[in-house]
Amino acid sequence: MTILLLLSVALYVLSAILLWRNLVRAKPASWTLLVVPLLAILSHLALLWGYLETDHFDHLNITTSLSTVALLLASLTLIRNRRAGGLLLSPIIYVFAAVSVILMVVSPANWGAQLSEAKGLVVHILLSLLAYAVLMLATLYAIQLLYLNYVLKHHRSQALTGYLPPLMTVERYFFRLLSAGTVLLAIAIISGFIFLNDMFAQGQAHKTVLSLVAFVLYAVVIFLHQVKQARGKTLVTTSVIASVILSLAYFGSRFVKDIILSL
Repeated sequence: MTILLLLSVALYVLSAILLWRNLVRAKPASWTLLVVPLLAILSHLALLWGYLETDHFDHLNITTSLSTVALLLASLTLIRNRRAGGLLLSPIIYVFAAVSVILMVVSPANWGAQLSEAKGLVVHILLSLLAYAVLMLATLYAIQLLYLNYVLKHHRSQALTGYLPPLMTVERYFFRLLSAGTVLLAIAIISGFIFLNDMFAQGQAHKTVLSLVAFVLYAVVIFLHQVKQARGKTLVTTSVIASVILSLAYFGSRFVKDIILSL
């Protein structure tokens, strides 16, 4: 476990450094930008699997949830970075993944939500984490969009043209990811109503309400863009607000249950 942890952290940090140097110098992607992150992701997956196996896959806590989201984000980032309009914040994702595995390993495995009680709960959690990862990647593209708009508005693009992706390309990826993530979120919410006894029960109500609010905001943004052909700062900012609300729903509740209430 210790060797896998050190390997994962080292590979993620190296991936972040290599990717940042590549972005700043605007060089064509080299084989190291594929191999090193891929090895980091595989090491992370093995570490996550080994950590959950120590508890016989019986619990899922806030640190394993964060680590799973980081793993999914790193995987999506690796796929996206091989195409035009890559994400400038990708190095931060790899650093976040490195931090997440450290937090996971130093935490006990036998605490958090118990998974052995219902298989439906596992399906709901996995769908929720996948939806969250896709929507967080869309949010990072939203932040990049806001940054690109700021740079162009203040006529600072000349000094940064070496590594800034095209604005329209970033916007297109943003709305694609947002649409896919919103569909996944809808499926995750529906699965909760199917597999859980009461989504509005005590301890679940705030998570359900916040998730539904976030979903409505995402849906409104997609509707305005697809049907009304709307675009611009307001839609992007609304999606970021929705992501903050969804984060509170997912990890705010887990933080209270797993950490505050356990003290």
